[in-house]
Amino acid sequence: MILPSFKNISELPASIQPVITEFANKLLVNLSDNATALLVYGSAAGIDYNPGISNINIAVIVKTLDFAVLNQSLTLIKWGRQHKIATPLFLTKEYILGALDVFPVEFTEIKEQHKLIFGEDIFKDLDIPLKDLRLLCEQQVKGKLLRLRQAYLDIGSNPSVLKNFLISALSDLVPVFRQLIILKGQKPFERKEDMFEQLAQIFSLDQEPFLAVYHDKNKRVSISSHQVEAHLQNFLNQLEKLSRHMDSL
Repeated sequence: MILPSFKNISELPASIQPVITEFANKLLVNLSDNATALLVYGSAAGIDYNPGISNINIAVIVKTLDFAVLNQSLTLIKWGRQHKIATPLFLTKEYILGALDVFPVEFTEIKEQHKLIFGEDIFKDLDIPLKDLRLLCEQQVKGKLLRLRQAYLDIGSNPSVLKNFLISALSDLVPVFRQLIILKGQKPFERKEDMFEQLAQIFSLDQEPFLAVYHDKNKRVSISSHQVEAHLQNFLNQLEKLSRHMDSL
């Protein structure tokens, strides 16, 4: 197989260009002509990438996706994880087009922030229906509120475990926050700190717990053990306030 020249590699963070190029080369050799597109999405395709901390997210579009395709990719994916490449999304064009109403948040996230490095850019002009977004966002916000309360009751005031719950919750909620901003007719800011401020202004929230958890996750300012419960309380308060806005969207 003659390997292609990759697109947009120079637009990715310099520190990850070699590993993405190597991974993409190995993947195309593995998949041969079954691969129709490779793209990098998420923080590695934007301005929030944090070397050594952020994962590299890759979507792989193939013509056919059976168990053999998954099985033959296992060794390469293990290699990728050693280089901060998260387990890639393997998709077919038919699956994407048939699941737009099921995963509108996830596919909108990819559409809004990705770099195509090989093949056809199916996400660029993807028409994602917004009619189900409000309900899905409401489910995510209210569901996360419920689970965080239950987690606190289950584990008590264990600071390290609570902090991990907050970090995981924020990571899950960031795409939802962006969609809520879109539903209010605004374009979300790309930098997450700016996006948290934008969300807070639109919905009259306190951005402080989101910023604190985000900065801790990215090793900027650590949340100390005696601060965790206070941040959890404020985090829950802001999700409660946000959940009350859902019905008016």
